Amino acid sequence: MNKLPTFGSDEKNCRFKGILVQCGPWGMQGESDLLFHNRGDGTFEEVSKKAGVDDPEHHYGLGVEWGDYDNDGWPDLYVANDAGPNYLYRNKHDGTFEELGMLSGVALSGDGLEQGSMGVDWGDYRHEGRMGMFVTNFVEQGNTLYRNLGDQGLFSDVSWPSKLAQPSFPLVGWGTSFFDMDNDTWLDIFVANGHVYPQVDSIPGGARYKQSMLLFRNNRDGTFEDVSTVLSAIPAASRRGAAFGDINNDGNVDIVIVNVGEPPSLLLNQGSNGNHRVLFKLIGMKSNKSGIGARVTVMTATSTQFNEVRGGGSYLSQNDPRLHFGLGADSKISQIEIRWPNGKIETLRELPADFIYTIVEEQGITNKTALPPPLRRDLPDTGD
Repeated sequence: MNKLPTFGSDEKNCRFKGILVQCGPWGMQGESDLLFHNRGDGTFEEVSKKAGVDDPEHHYGLGVEWGDYDNDGWPDLYVANDAGPNYLYRNKHDGTFEELGMLSGVALSGDGLEQGSMGVDWGDYRHEGRMGMFVTNFVEQGNTLYRNLGDQGLFSDVSWPSKLAQPSFPLVGWGTSFFDMDNDTWLDIFVANGHVYPQVDSIPGGARYKQSMLLFRNNRDGTFEDVSTVLSAIPAASRRGAAFGDINNDGNVDIVIVNVGEPPSLLLNQGSNGNHRVLFKLIGMKSNKSGIGARVTVMTATSTQFNEVRGGGSYLSQNDPRLHFGLGADSKISQIEIRWPNGKIETLRELPADFIYTIVEEQGITNKTALPPPLRRDLPDTGD
């Protein structure tokens, strides 16, 4: 069996904090990015150069995420580069893209530094009707949250005021996602962590190779609370990919995690706080069958939310293609709007919560499966 090298051969570029390690980005040659256009006949055409997304600088692309950040109905592309500026490709509606990472404010940290970026996700974490970007980074850099200002495509680095940066500072972040862990309509954040160099365990007082996970609850005011202690009983590991979805169809989002050199982990979300929720499975007919690229907007008496069906997610992962929405105390959806990838919009009204709905393009709801009742389990009264 082939073993990973315990040290690099390049004395200059394969060191970390003074010790020899397998080469990181500074000791390797980069490669261009590739984009494959589906011809619709079972074949693909590689169009990265023609589309303007080939990365002629040959950075080390890791996290990739499509998302319509400017709400113009066309999917845009974010690419996280390890040890280089990140890319934001705005869709020009003609098969080409314009790279706006530097101009928009999402290429570097707020203080202008290149970071070792890995995991990425789009999400409307403030209920502002536009998606922000969350990026996980290398040790001693802190993870980055970019707020979408909605003003000419500009973003602001709010990692520190949002209280997300400091807990991640000693960790190496990988798989991540915005997700509503408690079905209160507000997007929370999970991060899988793990160092890349086993040799770091020999550095006194430094970051460890096996690391804990991070979980943040949305405070509904642009800040997050670190609630990672609920995961403290799970042994540390060097983790990479993280996929999110309702594994057991109980209305809660679960997480599957890839661990280096160990079996994967399954985190079942067993919270039960009485909040309502809903899932939508989209099937395209004129659009692609999986509905990838479709946007669903859900309106209730107290909130408006949206999300998009995506292929792939965060880092080396594929999330549940069904879209999950927490609904809080609202037991009824007043309206849902589906914008299919071909631009056509369908509207459905007055739907009860707590179901998994299958919606077929131009046919409406073809199936619905009831979720378990959203029961509340209160802690016992222990007195004063």
